[in-house]
Amino acid sequence: MQLTSRLLLAAMLAAGLTWGAQLHAEPVRTDHTQVELISEVASVAPGATFSLGLRLVPDIGWHTYWTNPGDAGKAAVVKWDLPEGFEVGELAFPAPGFVPFGPLMSYGYNEATLLIAEARAPQILTEEMKDEIRIAGRADWLICDDQVCIPERAEVALVLPVGSGGPNPGTRSEFAAARALQPLPADWQASYSVEDERVQFRIELPQPLGDVSDMYLFPDAEKLIDHVAEQAISNESQALVVDVPVGPRADRYEDVQGVLTYRSEGAPRQALTLTFARASFAAEEPASQALVLLQAVAFAFLGGLLLNLMPCVLPILSLKALSLVEVSAGSVRAAKQSGFAYTAGVLISFLALALLMIGLRSAGEQIGWAFHLQNPSMVALLALIMFAVGMNFLGAFELAGRFPVLGGLADKPGAGKSSEFFTGALAVIVASPCTVPFMSPALGFALVQSPAVSLLVFASLGLGFALPFLSVAVFPAAHKLLPKPGAWMQALRQVLAFPMFATALWLLWVLGRQTSVDALSLVLAAMIGLGFALFAWGRIQSRAVPIGWSLGALAGGLVAASGLYLATSVSAPQGLDTTPNQTFSDERLRSLHSQGVPVFAYFTADWCITCKVNERVALSADSVREFFATEGIEVLVGDWTNEDPRITQVLEQHGRSGVPLYLYFENGGDLHAPLILPSLLTPDLVIDSIRDA
Repeated sequence: MQLTSRLLLAAMLAAGLTWGAQLHAEPVRTDHTQVELISEVASVAPGATFSLGLRLVPDIGWHTYWTNPGDAGKAAVVKWDLPEGFEVGELAFPAPGFVPFGPLMSYGYNEATLLIAEARAPQILTEEMKDEIRIAGRADWLICDDQVCIPERAEVALVLPVGSGGPNPGTRSEFAAARALQPLPADWQASYSVEDERVQFRIELPQPLGDVSDMYLFPDAEKLIDHVAEQAISNESQALVVDVPVGPRADRYEDVQGVLTYRSEGAPRQALTLTFARASFAAEEPASQALVLLQAVAFAFLGGLLLNLMPCVLPILSLKALSLVEVSAGSVRAAKQSGFAYTAGVLISFLALALLMIGLRSAGEQIGWAFHLQNPSMVALLALIMFAVGMNFLGAFELAGRFPVLGGLADKPGAGKSSEFFTGALAVIVASPCTVPFMSPALGFALVQSPAVSLLVFASLGLGFALPFLSVAVFPAAHKLLPKPGAWMQALRQVLAFPMFATALWLLWVLGRQTSVDALSLVLAAMIGLGFALFAWGRIQSRAVPIGWSLGALAGGLVAASGLYLATSVSAPQGLDTTPNQTFSDERLRSLHSQGVPVFAYFTADWCITCKVNERVALSADSVREFFATEGIEVLVGDWTNEDPRITQVLEQHGRSGVPLYLYFENGGDLHAPLILPSLLTPDLVIDSIRDA
């Protein structure tokens, strides 16, 4: 029955059913897929629940992926654009099949699939929805053949009339066939345990399964098991036991779900969904789990301390330097308040970044640390902010007393607290492109944990980052180490404007690498307009012809806003200057590995100063280049300057949340367990690490 249903569904999808076509838009054609959003109902009734379907029809020889793609891949997701009050649940996937590739094993589909999501309409429809409902979304999926994988996306939409909610005769049988391929929920007692490098699943059977064949357990937890290894299955009268070698992420999960597939004699393939509780998790593993969490918190704290020493944070130290001078001039109480305000700005900013990352990842976005710098609009905005800070330091205008974000040096009582708070926030934003020793494994751990654990790790990172300044501000004895305030402070303030301009220059360089010369020129024009607006604002503050300068400030602000807006519309990502053979891809890595070629793969981004320092100091050194050439080591480069879900997935596979990441795959070694080099490199460290491997 299920085999017949699968063949029927594939035929329906491939034919692109036309009956009921008035209820949805035409199919969207990408390079290797036909995709369409369809509905099981012919109309939408207020308050009713109905089914939507994302129809994916890959070209012959291509395949898509299940929720757990196995060793490599990415499942389809939809980012919905819904009318007010509408809700759509998660996509439901059919039971997967095997997609082998060389030494790897993935789970997915070689044929057309219909992914079903349940939608609910609100009880009361707005005036705009009285006649028809438009449901849209952006679908993202990965499609591969035997040689290459391509991320594809499409805007899908359908328009349904408002009515009784009756069935759509053109899609009813298609949805029925798709549901027949989905695993049935089984309320059987099931558990699993991890011991001695093996995972054992145990299922208590309500009745014997009898003679079955082709049995396999597909866990939905990625990298819980070794997907290539054969599963040892014992089918007893009271229990079914599945034993398989452990995967690299087995220590990250508690309860997991899985799909059990099998064939009974004379019957089609059956599929059941079960929930597996980790055996004795509460009794045996809290101590080890607590130890792992404690280590992550400690690593995050140490990483925060070291983050103060990284090149990307050095420009912002100018803001801290001015603050420290202020502290030395004030009372002990004022100094403590300043330190606490700065720490609050740091902690709140780190937690805000963490919450945003958690929210975006839960919505299906593949992002990691410093994700905001993958957005050219954010990079352009930060460049303008750095430029404005420099103008403020030069005295072109003042913020204190009106909006004391970065304001003057103790110009007014109370201005310092706000200034320190936003100094801390700005320090976090500028520091975010960097990763340091201890920080990467801590954040990699945090991003796969519960929100509470993730926030705890990020809070520890922020506390470590803020601690040096907080210590100087809180302890009166440290004030004696600071210079006495005086007239030199104004000169120092003006000198410190130039690190801000240098930071703006670096961000403009990043923007140029991300986009194009046209976009860069528009942002430079915006910077000129902003500079004039701030200068005019300064003249207004000095009461010099306020009406004329007000018009000048307004005109400059309009130029700045227009330039920034236009720059975002001409983006043209460029990426690294690498040849196709040097660009990292799973396929290129597998191909070289199968040929016995050792590979050094590094993952970088133009906005990552740590990456650029390593590339200039270590990876471009003559000794390293000669060593790679002598040893026949192929170098692959993964560019994460702009968002790339494939690279995000590689980072996560190796417990990292951001770049840099340096991997060495030796000839004949395990593709799943490469040598991971430290985040800070020297030529000798690269050569010695690979030789030792």
